Amino acid sequence: MMISAPPLLGAHFSTSDGLATMVYAAIVAGANCAQIFTSSPQQWRDKSHKHEEVEKFRAALEETGFGPIISHDSYLVNPASPDEVILAKSRAALREEIARCAQLGIGHIVMHWGAHKESTPEAGLQTLADTLTGLIPLADDAGVQILLETTAGQGTTLGSSFAQYNQLFALMPEHAHIGACLDTCHIFVAGYDIRTDAGYQQVIAEFDQHVGLQRLKCIHMNDTASAPGSHLDRHAHIGTAQLGDATFRRIMNDPCLINVAKILETPGGIAMHAENIARLRGLCAG
Repeated sequence: MMISAPPLLGAHFSTSDGLATMVYAAIVAGANCAQIFTSSPQQWRDKSHKHEEVEKFRAALEETGFGPIISHDSYLVNPASPDEVILAKSRAALREEIARCAQLGIGHIVMHWGAHKESTPEAGLQTLADTLTGLIPLADDAGVQILLETTAGQGTTLGSSFAQYNQLFALMPEHAHIGACLDTCHIFVAGYDIRTDAGYQQVIAEFDQHVGLQRLKCIHMNDTASAPGSHLDRHAHIGTAQLGDATFRRIMNDPCLINVAKILETPGGIAMHAENIARLRGLCAG
């Protein structure tokens, strides 16, 4: 089937030179959407954006029609932690993230499931459910949707199985408010092989069954050098490793995914993002 609408394609871009500057740099790289950190991903300290910076950012978005912009939560956050101190800090950081997204007009936050550590998967899922249940009212008021990202399944990390979404949602009366982000590298190394037409269709059908395609708002477009089922989270440039061009051609031309933002998290800076974006656009039919 021919895809006529321009695909939503972008990457995780740095905002070190300013939020508005990021928008214009992303456009030069061929992107029409982006993922960013609204604060340092390696620090617990909250970051407040100056009014002038926010106004310039919003003006750049309005002028260019660029978007959506998607936020990614901090690497330090563990919303399923059995450690009460870490859990409290994680929940506070997520509340701050929601507030920053509201300030910036960002409508989605990609969030990691966290790890159950020395507790059990069941206990971790319950803690995560409690965390999300507490965040949903704040996110709703801010006009922000939380997107739970599929994971590679390293260590005790939750979220590497589509079926685990169902287990989590069963613990959350307000689960309909939660969206999803699918990472191509993560699902592949977690055991979902999408390298053939049949395998791809089976995986998409299973995702729809357990998670629901209506929840899917973002796809992280990452090739990987790691083997299927290895649980090793190693991102690679589009079409250069295990998944290959054929896999990304299926995704780019799947009519069920045309309105889903597709975000690169591949290695390198903006020049490499431009190359990967051009490669993905080249895989589109028509």
